[in-house]
Amino acid sequence: MLLGHRYLAFIVVFFVLVFLLFRSPRLQTDAGLQYLRRPGMASPEILNTTLGFQKIFVLNLPERTDRRDAMTLVAALSKLDVTWIDGIDGKDVPDRVLPGDSWDKKISKGNKGSWRAHMNALQRIIQDNMTSAFILEDDADWDVRIKQQLQVFAQAARAFTQPTSDIEHRPELSISQLSTNNRPRITPYGGNWDVLWLGHCGTEFPADSTIAPKPSHKLPLLRVTIPNDATVPDPRHLKAHPFALQDSLAKEYPPHTRVVHASSKTTCTQAYAVSQQGARKLLYQFGLKTLTAGWDLMLGDWCDGLYTHGHGQEKGPVCVTVQPPLFSHHYGKGAASDITAPGGGFVNKEKEITPYIRLSVRVNMERMVQGVEMEGLVDQWEDPV
Repeated sequence: MLLGHRYLAFIVVFFVLVFLLFRSPRLQTDAGLQYLRRPGMASPEILNTTLGFQKIFVLNLPERTDRRDAMTLVAALSKLDVTWIDGIDGKDVPDRVLPGDSWDKKISKGNKGSWRAHMNALQRIIQDNMTSAFILEDDADWDVRIKQQLQVFAQAARAFTQPTSDIEHRPELSISQLSTNNRPRITPYGGNWDVLWLGHCGTEFPADSTIAPKPSHKLPLLRVTIPNDATVPDPRHLKAHPFALQDSLAKEYPPHTRVVHASSKTTCTQAYAVSQQGARKLLYQFGLKTLTAGWDLMLGDWCDGLYTHGHGQEKGPVCVTVQPPLFSHHYGKGAASDITAPGGGFVNKEKEITPYIRLSVRVNMERMVQGVEMEGLVDQWEDPV
């Protein structure tokens, strides 16, 4: 009898969440997320405080209390629950703990510290047997509609993380062509994935010429397009920083198109999710065997299949990314980054910006704290009149 009551309560909660999602005034005013209104598209579990993952980890040097203050606030405004992973100063990483192939390399202190902090996050995922976790850098930013955006991304990502025979060899599909019957069991993003690279400062579409030089691992060429997405900036704003060249996405697709695809030559780790299987593979490869460059460069090479050996039944990694990214590096007013950002670290003393993010939580932080509604928030990348 008790079990029956629990089941009934679960059904009631599920339909309440779906009702609230479809009745949300924020969603109703945004035609770019209309895909969620199709039956079977919504993933209510992504509406929770950890975006459908078991944990959200934020890497932060303890002395950067300013960044912890800001991240605490923007997470609270987005109804997210974050867990801190202390950043590591490279001078506190002794050479004897480094993987063997780093001993004859010149690894900077910054790279050593970053590497160790990310390894500690992977260690936590494995130790606590999490199905998945999301790892953020402490200056990451996102759109106030991130939970709706991730529900659309999850549907697209499942074409890669639990593909069906009818789409495996398709070069391109619109998200409206995907089946809604292939419901995930392990995570709302699918069951067979290693990395979901959601925040970056550059990636490429996989092509025949960019397939990793390993016969055992070929990057899938499939692209899943999300057209008419009002959360995507106008093409003139699709660039990693104000002085960068325009992304190829802006030239290849109509305005306001987002594309989900396999990760290829992706750089920067503002935000990425790791599954349990992915965490184990990465900790083995980079905690024990390899340290030759910055963490994001090594992760990019790993996703491209450069560490796939091709022996036995070994399968290449499953890494999925999205253009434009859903998370991006925030450039505060006159505040230089701790890391080397594109363009040498863009700083504008008069204005704060976040590339790719229209209704930025950080840019709108003061307004949101004061209780300003959705209609009063600033769109930092408005469409041309």
